[in-house]
Amino acid sequence: MTGLLGYGFDVMGKVAAPYIDAANQQAFINKVGDFSMAMTIGGGLTSAIGAYYGVVNAQNQLKSQALSLKFAGQTAELNANLTEQQIAKVREASETQIGLSNMRYAEDIANARLSAAGRNVKVNQGSAAEKQRALRLMKEIDAMRIRVNAAGQMASLEIGAADQRANSLLNQVSAGNVAKTAKSMSPGSAFMSTAVGSAGRVAGMYYERFGGIA
Repeated sequence: MTGLLGYGFDVMGKVAAPYIDAANQQAFINKVGDFSMAMTIGGGLTSAIGAYYGVVNAQNQLKSQALSLKFAGQTAELNANLTEQQIAKVREASETQIGLSNMRYAEDIANARLSAAGRNVKVNQGSAAEKQRALRLMKEIDAMRIRVNAAGQMASLEIGAADQRANSLLNQVSAGNVAKTAKSMSPGSAFMSTAVGSAGRVAGMYYERFGGIA
């Protein structure tokens, strides 16, 4: 006799050795095969979706990085322009200082000549002439001092402006390269590549189970 659980019974009602029911075994194998294939398909779809959004996330990060680099480049360019304006102001201020200094010395020289004339001293000879020459020399020295100080300030500012422009160029070039990299990435291609790989595994399982594709 045969029980529902696939066990045989002898005439005394005792349980005989278990045996394999071929029909039940095939049904079980089919169910396992269907479940395994379904899990493979679901896993492949999940992987493909993950690959898609992985690339999307990477693209967004690169786009954000490109924007940050572009902003940094624009800021550096703006700072360079402001520094050049500051250089122009230093130059203008130095020329103004020299002009005021020359006016003071011209006044001092004129007063020296008037003083000499008031004392009936020849203004172009002797001590009067020496004093005027000394004032003219001091005027030139003072103008040179102003120019040297201004040149030092401008040189320092020019170095800063050059660094800022180089930084601006580097950031803008980097921003362009990062943006190109982001643009070259394809979420759809990542999805299809992963999906095709999963489809190949499913096809292999189908072939092993059915011996071919109908």
